[in-house]
Formats: sequence, structure tokens, C-alpha cells
Amino acid sequence: MLSSILYIALALFALGFSIFIHELGHFIAAKKRGLVADRFSIGFGPRLFGWNHNGTDFRISLLPLGGYVSLPQLADMGRVEGGEGDESNRLPPISYADKMIVAVMGAVFNLIFALLLSLVLWGVGREIVKSTTVGFVAEEIRNADNEIVPGPAFVAGIIEGDIIDSIDGNKVPDWWYFQNAIATGVGKGTGDLGRRQVEVRVLREGEVIDFIVYPELVSSERMRYIGIEPETDETSAPIVMRLEAGMPAIDAGLKPGDRLIRLDGEDIISGAFLSTYLSKYGDRSIDVTVEREGKELTLPIRPRIKDGEESPRFGFAYDFQYKTQSVHYNPIEQLYRFAETMKMTLYALLHKNSDVGVKNMSGPVGIVHGLTRMAQVGFIDLLWMLALINVNLAIFNLLPIPVLDGGHMLFATASKVIGRPLPRKLMENMQGAFMLILLGFIIYVSFFDVGRVGRDIGLIKEEALVEEAP
Repeated sequence: MLSSILYIALALFALGFSIFIHELGHFIAAKKRGLVADRFSIGFGPRLFGWNHNGTDFRISLLPLGGYVSLPQLADMGRVEGGEGDESNRLPPISYADKMIVAVMGAVFNLIFALLLSLVLWGVGREIVKSTTVGFVAEEIRNADNEIVPGPAFVAGIIEGDIIDSIDGNKVPDWWYFQNAIATGVGKGTGDLGRRQVEVRVLREGEVIDFIVYPELVSSERMRYIGIEPETDETSAPIVMRLEAGMPAIDAGLKPGDRLIRLDGEDIISGAFLSTYLSKYGDRSIDVTVEREGKELTLPIRPRIKDGEESPRFGFAYDFQYKTQSVHYNPIEQLYRFAETMKMTLYALLHKNSDVGVKNMSGPVGIVHGLTRMAQVGFIDLLWMLALINVNLAIFNLLPIPVLDGGHMLFATASKVIGRPLPRKLMENMQGAFMLILLGFIIYVSFFDVGRVGRDIGLIKEEALVEEAP
């Protein structure tokens, strides 16, 4: 429990520091341009604590939904971000260049921070599933409607040992990119009732082969999946991480730390193999062979269907290790890959054929949980995710939406084009309206974040996973 609290605290600090870096960019740019900065806040709402220095109130505020620097001379920020009264009327006006530079520097500082983190990652390297060789093809998978259906890749003809070369014409550099490309895909055929589809090119013994694969939606996230997994590390096996009270696994004597080796004498080659085997033979006792303290032990376990569920389970959660290698992407390449991931997500979010929705995005709860998980995996993985978050913060804040930095730049540009300031009332109303929309968005995605966190830590049972904990 203490360890978990420390990891959560580290995640909160990492996210808060990223917000601080962003606001520091605005603050330094404002000071360099001679602007008045009367408030520097991490969080919104009432002041919790802080200090005053050189006319600026540095504070921590109640709502940890971001942060702001109050700049009265930027009239379009108005009272929504902390300005009070009509200070801008008593201060000298500022130029278009001042507004643009101050607005953009938050994103610039996030990118600089991400670049520094990427320099560290370049030097020390990071373990990832680099190989795109198919290690397992599922004959059957469980879809989002909790139905057992044929595995899309298996039906298409993809086999173990194939090397994924490209997805929809885009080269696949590693398995993480492959998963994102499938999940954010927007392909839909005109025939076959407009089924979801993806073009997969593989290399098989030197031959190039193209497949049309029809993904299924899986899990409560309803994400596209084609039923293949990467190569596993030949020296590893799935490890039992957690046992469920009152279920067959714990009653049969299975223990956390046991390495799962075989089911009825068949090698466990992937996580999907476990769930597929259960879907076929879950109505009888299954011999589960594990390695414990260097010795093999076979435990007969009869899965059962828990009240309120539809599928038989052993009652344990596991972690599966895939074949990884250390990569040293140079900082520019790493930042490009982060930006490409953000672009794929935004494109899918806006495309009518995509299955990615707002509910699939993460708010503060999901981001902190993700950082917590990465911190538990290792410090290098935490740095990687922190760099990714900073690139996402930079890109997101530059979108031309009121309240965001891009919105301030949009207002400033509109004023420049028409040759006069936009009506203050109009800007404040738009800021206020979009602030409410942003708050509603955060509450909405946080609702789904809580569900994801609950499933991840075992408080909520996932009803439609492809690789459900058996």
C-alpha cells in the first residue's frame, strides 16, 4: 500500500511538473516582453497556498485540472483565467507579437522539456517490442459483445512467423505503432455491409503478401483488434500476479509468482491462448503446469462461471513478457514518433469511420494512473511517458479553441486582421462557454477513466476482454 501511494505521488508530481513547465514558458515570455503577470497558478479555482514575489502571486489552487498565468494585458484571457476587474484598461496595450509569443511559449517549453527527456532516453535506451514478427494468431477471440468469433487475422490467412511490414500503406517500425495503427484505423469497405477493414502487408520467407483483414471490436473500450500478438521471449512465461478469492485457482493451490507453462500439456504461447483454451475446454478440469521455485508442478483446476458472468474463469491475473530489445531513438526521431501518435489519435477522433471516441481519451485520472503504472515498471518508462505527455500537451494547447493557447492566438490574429480589438464581452463569453465545455469534457472522460483504473487494479471485472484474466 505504501509503495502504491509513493508511485501515485510520483505520478502526480510528474504531471504537476509538466503543467508547471508549460506555465513557466508563458511566465518567462511575458516577463521578457515587459508584461504584467499578477498570478501564476497550478490548478484552477480557490487558492490553497502560495507566496508573493515581485508582484506575482505564485499559488496552488483547488482544482488540479491544469494551470494558468494571469496576464491582465491579454484582454482575451479576461476573468476566466484569473484576471479580475478591468486591469487591462489601466495598463499599456501590448502588440500582436507580444500576444503570439507569450501564447506559444507554453507549448515551446513543453517541447523543450520533452526534448531533454528524449536526450536521456537516447542515451540509456528503452526496452520495447521492436520486432513485428507475428508470434501468435488467435483462431477465435472474444469481441466487445462478449461473443466468441473467428480471429480476423486467422480468417484472412496471416500465420505465425509473418513479419508485419505495413498497415494501410504505412510502414510499421515496431509493435506499438502496429497496435495504434489498428486501433485508430478508419478503413471501411463498401461491400460486406461496410465492415471495418485494414490493409496488412506482411513478409513471408522473402515474399510480399497483402491481406484485407476485417477487425473486430474488443473489450469495454470497443477498440479494433485483429487477433495477433508479437513473439514471446523464449526464456519467459506468463507470471501469476494476483489471485481472486473464492475462485478455483486459489483453491487449487496456485500462488502469486508461479510461472504458467502448459495447459493439458500444450505450451502457453500467448495470453490469447489462455482465453481461447478456456473458451473451448472451460467445462472440464484442466491440468495447469507451473514452475515454482525452479520445479514444475501440475495443478488440476476446473474453471467455473462466477455469478453474474457468462464465461468460465480460473480466477487469476497474469503478466506476459514479449520479446523486447533496447532502442536508442535520437531525440528528433522520438519527438516525431510522439507527434505522429497524437496525429493518428486526433485524426481517428474526427473521422466518421473511426471507432475511437471521446470516451477513449484520458483525463487527469487516466494520465496519473498511466504515469503510476509506468513508474511501477521502471524509471525509464516513466520518463518516456512523461515526454509523450509533454508533446501531447504542446499539440493540444495549440489547437484553435478558446481557453487553450491556440484560442488566444486565434483571437489575436482575428483582431490583427480586422484592425481593431474584438469586443471584450464576446471574448469573455466565448472563454467562459468553452471553459464549461472543457470542464464537462474532463468530467466525462474521467468517468471512463475511473472504470479503466478499476478494471486495471482488479476492482471491476472486465466482461469483454480478448485476453481476459482467466
